[in-house]
Amino acid sequence: MTQSTRPGNGDAGREKEIFQPSNDLIKPHSQVSAFIEILEFDDLIKNKEIAKIQVFFERIAQEIYENRKKNYTWGFRVIEPEFLNFCKRIVLISKLYKEQDLTELNSVIFKLFVEFNNIVLSTALQMHIPIRGIIRIGDTYRGVVTSKKPALISGKDPLILADLLKVFTFGEIFPEGFTEGLIPAVEMPYHFGYCLGESVAELPNIDAVGIFMPAGHLFDKTADVTILSNMIVETEVHGKDYFACNWKTWIHEHSGSSVEQILAYAAVESEQDDSPFASYWKHFIEYSGFLP
Repeated sequence: MTQSTRPGNGDAGREKEIFQPSNDLIKPHSQVSAFIEILEFDDLIKNKEIAKIQVFFERIAQEIYENRKKNYTWGFRVIEPEFLNFCKRIVLISKLYKEQDLTELNSVIFKLFVEFNNIVLSTALQMHIPIRGIIRIGDTYRGVVTSKKPALISGKDPLILADLLKVFTFGEIFPEGFTEGLIPAVEMPYHFGYCLGESVAELPNIDAVGIFMPAGHLFDKTADVTILSNMIVETEVHGKDYFACNWKTWIHEHSGSSVEQILAYAAVESEQDDSPFASYWKHFIEYSGFLP
């Protein structure tokens, strides 16, 4: 950069002024998230096995419904993890309340979160679908920012494309405020955080079927009850310490398959030299030996 193009102090001040938010300053909140990847997703799409993908999601939904029936009178529906699925990635998130120091609530939220992850993992294992995932707790920025206050429009009659009215109602096309000449503000969602970036970066390095949380990741009592209940178990995956979602506990409590059947399938798949997922199943068998 030449002397003539290098920004001076005045330029830096003007740049700082440009980046003054028009909304209230966004603030982080604590969150637990899971990034789960369906390893054979591309092959399923290529082979047009869309029904298998659909049944996978349907079975997850049904198991969550059965779980909800048990917890409904406790009011736990409002703290159930939220699914944000996209292509081969299943993303689960749950807001924690560490800022309010609600230790018992955070413990329940985390336990329910791990239970949902065990549902996803166990359903995949029953259907012989290899998946891998990573769980992390950390500060996250999530919400929406809006454009400046709604502006007034002219009082002209609306000119609506005829085809729009074939798929939308007038109220959907022009929401509340139109008759007063107001254009609604635009909402721009955001969702980011260092912990999310770490999970995205680490996920491709996990060479095992399963859902894991880094062992050195826990720094408070949020996960203590879940660990004591053996829903996640400390283990080792190709030389690295993790807590692994305990799929065995879930399988023992549900019909449809057994631990022995799943391990037998994994053993066969781990010996398939032409399979890109053989090593994933091999490491799955290895760490599963430490699960009670």
